[in-house]
Amino acid sequence: MKLFAQHGYAPGDKMQRGVQQGYIDGAILSPRHAKPTDARELAGRLRQAGPECEIMLDPEFLATKYVDTPNSHLRYLDEWRHFAPVQRNALLVGTEAVDRVVHECLAVQRDTGCTSFIAPNVYISSSFDSLDGAIALSFFGRSQAVARDMGIDAHVHATIAMSTSALANPRERASFLNALTSIEPSPGGVYVLVGVGSADEHGGVAKSELLTPEVIAGWMLMNYSCALNGMRVLNGYSDVLTPLLGIAGGYAGATGWWSNLQVFSPARYLKLGTGGRQPLCRYFSNLLLNRVTIHERQAYAEFVPEIMNGAATDAPYMDETTEPHRVDEALQHWDAIASLAQQAVADDVNTGLSNMLARVSEAQEAYARLESAGFTENYETNMDYLAALRDGMNLFRKLAEI
Repeated sequence: MKLFAQHGYAPGDKMQRGVQQGYIDGAILSPRHAKPTDARELAGRLRQAGPECEIMLDPEFLATKYVDTPNSHLRYLDEWRHFAPVQRNALLVGTEAVDRVVHECLAVQRDTGCTSFIAPNVYISSSFDSLDGAIALSFFGRSQAVARDMGIDAHVHATIAMSTSALANPRERASFLNALTSIEPSPGGVYVLVGVGSADEHGGVAKSELLTPEVIAGWMLMNYSCALNGMRVLNGYSDVLTPLLGIAGGYAGATGWWSNLQVFSPARYLKLGTGGRQPLCRYFSNLLLNRVTIHERQAYAEFVPEIMNGAATDAPYMDETTEPHRVDEALQHWDAIASLAQQAVADDVNTGLSNMLARVSEAQEAYARLESAGFTENYETNMDYLAALRDGMNLFRKLAEI
């Protein structure tokens, strides 16, 4: 399974180094965080970093609903020619408006130097059985046809962006998936976004809405169904769920360096406050399946040394007198997620599920050892998180009938 960088604020040379050192396979660029000329230059640097680097750009068309909103926070999106709102009625009547939007979004990606493409769509905020759900199916159905007419022979991923509440509704999800996989011509790929409530620019995203058995199982099922129908599934902002989605048939996951690049929220397009401090630097432990602060890593390792991954990216964390650079933090995070996926994903789904369920059990045992050593803070929260992973995989197995 592949892993891509989710581009965002303050990229520096994180993505180039991630590609050069083999921790990521490419990047999903954000027009919200780069002007068109800057995005082209960034794509060029990524190609130089790795000849096999896959470069995409999420058109973020779904954010056009926030144009003219008093508290919108669109950054550079207004400078991109494809970013223009279209009346919902026009998108519902025929395919002319949809085709025009898809054409413009794919054209700017071609101009940017993308090697693969992401088609636009709207965000399904509450229910698949809605006007947004109908518009989403129209975009999904026209993406491949428009790309073919444009002479694009690279991978084109039709976007499906939905809220956790929509994804967790079993009846509507089943109906929507049935309609999705019946569309002809079927797109060669699909870009899946699952949105949660709110996020600010630098962090503090509450993942409780995303990390429920129903949402985890639903996201895995979407990967499984689309993959069975020959689609290459690219999962945006999948972060720690990347291995689970790979087990279900996903082609790739994506994650970034700030917490709002690890969970998707449409609230990123709104000003929610005045900002705050940068988040604490963290270390991703494959044993714990979780991030811990620098001080927690130091304390935990004295009692459970196995929380360290034993990888080259551990080195910046071993000097307890200094904090790792943010670039080192990003590289360590990508390395950990990618290696976890590599260890868990197997040729068949059941083997992959068994691999990951065993990792969850190991994490639970490690947290129990830490609790017995006196580390009781957030113990119940961490155990609930691990239980959600376990129950989500078991529910997926039931839903997929495997």
